[in-house]
Amino acid sequence: MPKLGNDYETAQESTAGGSDGFKKMEPGIYMCRIQSVQDEWETSQGVQRAADKKCVRVVIDVDEGEFAGEFSRDFYEGRDWMHAFYMSWKPSAMGMLKHTFKALDEANPGFDSRAAFEADKWLLFTGKRVRVLWNGRESTNTRGYVNVNCRPDRAICADENPKPKVELERGGRVDWADYAAEQAAQSSTPSVPAAAYDSSEVPF
Repeated sequence: MPKLGNDYETAQESTAGGSDGFKKMEPGIYMCRIQSVQDEWETSQGVQRAADKKCVRVVIDVDEGEFAGEFSRDFYEGRDWMHAFYMSWKPSAMGMLKHTFKALDEANPGFDSRAAFEADKWLLFTGKRVRVLWNGRESTNTRGYVNVNCRPDRAICADENPKPKVELERGGRVDWADYAAEQAAQSSTPSVPAAAYDSSEVPF
């Protein structure tokens, strides 16, 4: 049996949760810093290698604002896939790769991302900054609560202002701003009290 002790006696009654002010990261555009570029990583399908997949995994953390350092928390230990995007050199992805290099070079004056990439100098990317679009992914937990978890989508340049999206559980994608407004409207809708009943109708 838990002993609540003096903390309970001195606490002020409140309807707020005990989250110590924790605020969940929302979809948006964030300046990030590269933690590592991996040419080998493990998934549920086994070890993935850059040479086979023609891509590398870029692990990042938020570098500015209220969520700076978000993905350095212990919770994300061993969960690199939750805060990473990929740089692929497949023919179909060459345009995206070129754009990623542009975003990296813009955020890091003097850095030649293409030269470092072609030389397999992955350590040169560590510590470099890059603006990243983070989209949301809707999910329902075991208690029935709907959550939106942020995932990196792609590197972007300073002159871009894409709208963050949310991938819905039921399928499809919507703008995060519209999704957030709808959720806020639903949570602010007052519940309808149960109708009073006539005691004569109770069957006992």
